[in-house]
Amino acid sequence: MSKPIDLPHSKLQQDPRPVEVRHSDAPAPNLYQFSKRQINIFFRYAFQNYRGPNVNIRIKSRIILRLSFLLCVIVPTAASAFYLYFIATDQYPLETRFAVRMAQFAFDRDANDKSSTKGTSGSMASLVPSLASQEAHVVAAYIRSPAILDDLSNAIDLRSLFTRPEADFWARLAQNSPREDLTRYWRSMVDASVNTMSGVVTVSVKTFRPQDSLDLAGAIIKASEQLVNRLSQRARSDAMGKAEQEVRVNEQRVRTAMEEMRAYRDKEKLISPSSEASSTSTLLIQAMSERINLQAEYFVATRAMSPDAPSVTVLKTKLDAIDDQIARLKNQMTGNDNPRTISAAITQFEELELKRQFAEKLYMISQSALERARQRAEWQSIYLSVFVPPALPELSLFPQRGYFSIMTFFICLILWGIIALTAAAIRDHIG
Repeated sequence: MSKPIDLPHSKLQQDPRPVEVRHSDAPAPNLYQFSKRQINIFFRYAFQNYRGPNVNIRIKSRIILRLSFLLCVIVPTAASAFYLYFIATDQYPLETRFAVRMAQFAFDRDANDKSSTKGTSGSMASLVPSLASQEAHVVAAYIRSPAILDDLSNAIDLRSLFTRPEADFWARLAQNSPREDLTRYWRSMVDASVNTMSGVVTVSVKTFRPQDSLDLAGAIIKASEQLVNRLSQRARSDAMGKAEQEVRVNEQRVRTAMEEMRAYRDKEKLISPSSEASSTSTLLIQAMSERINLQAEYFVATRAMSPDAPSVTVLKTKLDAIDDQIARLKNQMTGNDNPRTISAAITQFEELELKRQFAEKLYMISQSALERARQRAEWQSIYLSVFVPPALPELSLFPQRGYFSIMTFFICLILWGIIALTAAAIRDHIG
């Protein structure tokens, strides 16, 4: 019979029942039998010493350390790998990129005021597209917000897309989930980021089918274009709102001035006081010329005949009549005792005419300002330019099974090491 051999840890504590290993001429056992025998020896010795009356603290600590490593590192890593490789559903990621641009016209800075008043076409140089960084951040925030869910609900069924039957229980959206859960799930499957330097918006999409990823990316781009169009329309409306208001105000002024002139013409029974004054002046000149002739004839007649002669009396009567006509014409034009003279009518009419001309001038200026505002709004239009269109994915890149398995192992290892070191420090401190 061969001599018994103690185990290596017998130096720490004498085992009352050492395990004997005998050499014989029997054939060597295979690897499975050898591993099974060694595991039985380990657990029998470990629990025998753990339950013994003279337990060694260092051996107990090693056992607890190995069991904790098994439970805290090996088991979670194995469970994670089992889920990733045998349960997790393939996800098909898709990426698209676009830029939000603003079209602006560049003008000649050296153009003087005189040339600028002739028209904007002479000073316009070229169309300069520039990146609208603020609008790019707005679009990215819109893609991550719950607002896009409402806009996409008419084009695509998101709940059906995220609850495909082939999706596993952990990755798919829960049935009858509230809006808040849908928003959180949306942000986990769809991401939008903006490059600060270039202003390029990158949209990443993940679904459980390749065609679903393509359809969802196309719907997101379409909704983003509609948002950009609304922003552009709002900018044009804001730019033209004040100009349009000024046009309406000045148009009302012109209408009021025209109404006042019409009311004045109806009241005075005059189309144009200037024309009336011209006619009256013509009659006055004719009457004064006729008076001069009559006065000459009357002077000659009084020298040749007696004052009571019939011809002298007729001339006298004509001369008095023409004097009365001249007096009436003068009183009609500038009489002090007549409040409705032609001069007063001309003064009031000229005031109304000046008011009308001023209103028309303001109206023309406001129309020009409105046209310039419309041109500026068109020149500063915002549009979305897609330079990396979505394409149908062919490979499933998520979940990254090997990466997540390794990361799970190292994370659990780090946490287990922190807990083990903390426990060792506390035990040493207690003594």
